[in-house]
Amino acid sequence: MTRRTRVWLGMIALAVVLGTAALAAVRVGALTGGSSLEPPRETITVDLPERGGRLVLDLPSVAWLAPHQARHVTVQRAGQDIIDTPLFPAAVDRDEGLALYWIGAEGRDGPYVRLADPGGNVLLDLRRFHAWRETTHGGQPWLVAPTDVSAAGSVADDSGTLTMIIGRPLAGLAAKETGVLLGRVRPDAEGLAWHPAARDEP
Repeated sequence: MTRRTRVWLGMIALAVVLGTAALAAVRVGALTGGSSLEPPRETITVDLPERGGRLVLDLPSVAWLAPHQARHVTVQRAGQDIIDTPLFPAAVDRDEGLALYWIGAEGRDGPYVRLADPGGNVLLDLRRFHAWRETTHGGQPWLVAPTDVSAAGSVADDSGTLTMIIGRPLAGLAAKETGVLLGRVRPDAEGLAWHPAARDEP
């Protein structure tokens, strides 16, 4: 091996090391303005109707990392976190944004908040303090865990009665109503911003 070949191999090795280090730094936010432990995030806070409390969304602020970084939702009421959970990763759609819908209570059913975007819907049950991801199972609307690993399952006996293994059917008020649009989180020149719904917006 000639000296020139060794120099070239050394330069290639150095470039690989520096490139790997740069990607790792971006991954933890060191080059994009975030903390040294995780990529940068933006916080959106929305006051919910009817004493529903306050909803806090922590969303990735670097669009190309968003599909690999969990979002997070918290609902606070009377100073307590009644829902506090990570959500499956998804970028905020530039056109539709992340829409928030309010479904008011009827009797002992509800209230709910629906987070709707092209990546999938999340249903927040404010009575039972649960967060669910909406999906389908056997052609029926189904609720599963809201994190990045979601599964649905059931078994049926001879009479057709379902026994749920994972998740639960979407039924009741939240299955019948989309809800009233509160507003949308949309990307803009400054990052992510909350845009309350106009009165005539469906």
